Amino acid sequence: MPLTFTPHPFHPADMPPVTLITDETDDVELARAAHRSANPARGRIAVDPTPATLTSAFLARDILAALGRTAYAPTRAPVITAAPAWRAVACWFIVDGIRELTVLRAHLLTPERAEQLSVLRELTGIRLILLAAPSSATQAARLGTCLAETGLTDGLLRLTADDARAFFTRSLPTTTPLCPTFPLSAAPVSSQPGAARSQYRAGQLAACTWLARHRRATGQVPAQRDLELFLSRLTCLSPDPATTLARIRGAQGGFTAEGLRLSVPHALATAQGPGLSTLPFTARTAHHISRAVPGPPQLAALASLLFTGAHLDRLVQARVDDIDPDGRFLALPQPESAEFDHHNPPPPAWYAVPPSARPFLRAARMFRQLEQVPGHFHLFSKSFGYRLEALVKDAGHLIPALSHLHPGPAWHHQARLTHR
Repeated sequence: MPLTFTPHPFHPADMPPVTLITDETDDVELARAAHRSANPARGRIAVDPTPATLTSAFLARDILAALGRTAYAPTRAPVITAAPAWRAVACWFIVDGIRELTVLRAHLLTPERAEQLSVLRELTGIRLILLAAPSSATQAARLGTCLAETGLTDGLLRLTADDARAFFTRSLPTTTPLCPTFPLSAAPVSSQPGAARSQYRAGQLAACTWLARHRRATGQVPAQRDLELFLSRLTCLSPDPATTLARIRGAQGGFTAEGLRLSVPHALATAQGPGLSTLPFTARTAHHISRAVPGPPQLAALASLLFTGAHLDRLVQARVDDIDPDGRFLALPQPESAEFDHHNPPPPAWYAVPPSARPFLRAARMFRQLEQVPGHFHLFSKSFGYRLEALVKDAGHLIPALSHLHPGPAWHHQARLTHR
């Protein structure tokens, strides 16, 4: 697993020591205490490796399952293999803020698994806790050799079973939510009285506020890139097209009051793009689709379909460098035309990424960088083509863009802001 992405690998001196808990009686209550102390929302997980498995792929999948991501039996897509699974684990640890990993039955670790845990620790800086119950002195010696050969014994902290009970009790969270809670679904905004007027005013105020900030910063008419990011932010969380249209008209009114003209395609009702061929990408949506798709590039591809509403031909061309390191915006290459060619490519379409989707885009970028691919390589590898149908079925979520395959550019990419 190459160590080539930001944040840089941790120096051993900057990492917590590996903690080895030796439980000679194999007390089941100690294992239960380890599980009770785990809470992914607070950066702690505990994994009990699947019995009678030796390859490191199974341990990686067990860790993904502990993170709440299906790894063994997806409904359609192939089971994730060893190398992608460990890359996915590293990405999700960093994105989700996992700081502590407890591995039960550590006396059964193989050199391969120990090496992967060592690399994972170096990549993420986690606190690694190994709970071992060796049945003989020979098994205990084999574990010690395995840890020493993989660099996990430097500053090793050893605890007895009695010490470990207090250790896990001290680590207990005050609350342990099983899953995030979400508000009940509300009726579409456009069906509520006065909604169109309020959405028009919201678009108008957003345009005036954004333009005032931009003018203070640059003193010029916003560039096309900035305009596209503003329009996609304004509309990507719209609950329905009627709300989107009201916000766009309000933005036009706000720009008109400032002496500018916002022109958009005439046939907005049949156009594609944010707010028209999308659904709001909320925390609930993110939680739902992330439970069944463990691979970061595949999960990011589904998320991008949901919040951009872009045609598949555009998304499949997205490159690693097209997403910024913080996952705040995505640029999608556009097709060549009579005005542009290979030497003078058309400008990309810019999309603001909703906050709930940003972790997925960041994880996908990290995943591809772990593969040491250049920045011009495809971002959403192994996500489209014959794999897409299986991924969509696994995610179990409606994706409007797949039934709204408009071949032209997105509406916000066609919008223009000019002086009146």
